[in-house]
Amino acid sequence: NVMSTLPCHRNPLAAAMSACSFVSSTLEDETAPLNGDSTSRKSAIEDVKIIDSSLHFINDLLRNMLDMQRASSNQMNIELKPTDIRKDVLEPVSTMLYGREKRFDVIIDCPDNLFVLTDQLRLSQIMLNLGRNSTKFVNEGFIRLRAAIVGTHVHLYVEDSGPGKYYV
Repeated sequence: NVMSTLPCHRNPLAAAMSACSFVSSTLEDETAPLNGDSTSRKSAIEDVKIIDSSLHFINDLLRNMLDMQRASSNQMNIELKPTDIRKDVLEPVSTMLYGREKRFDVIIDCPDNLFVLTDQLRLSQIMLNLGRNSTKFVNEGFIRLRAAIVGTHVHLYVEDSGPGKYYV
């Protein structure tokens, strides 16, 4: 039983994502007994990717709904601290957007040592959500995560080579 070997999780979606990850790594292991027929193995790997993607979407949706509920009842804790935009926000988001099966580059365009006082987790969530939206429309080309100093403000952008229009 896969579930009995997994660590305890806070919710069923997290447990399902871990189980999906476990099955996926087992299928990708060339020495695993499930790998007799390469066609069925490829099909199983694709199915696991679909399940994993769906579970991540549902998990993100639920987290966003909980965040909105907390915000509307003034229970959301915003933790402001100095944050390096490149290292603490854009680089981790870039790593999460990268996909081996995709044919696009994730580009970071940000001045070095650009620090702002912000809630790093919330800002990362926003940039990740915008970046994931771009991945839906870019099959090849680029997604650019950009930060620019404009006057006394820092502007953040998610730009891509997809078919949509670009507005500043």
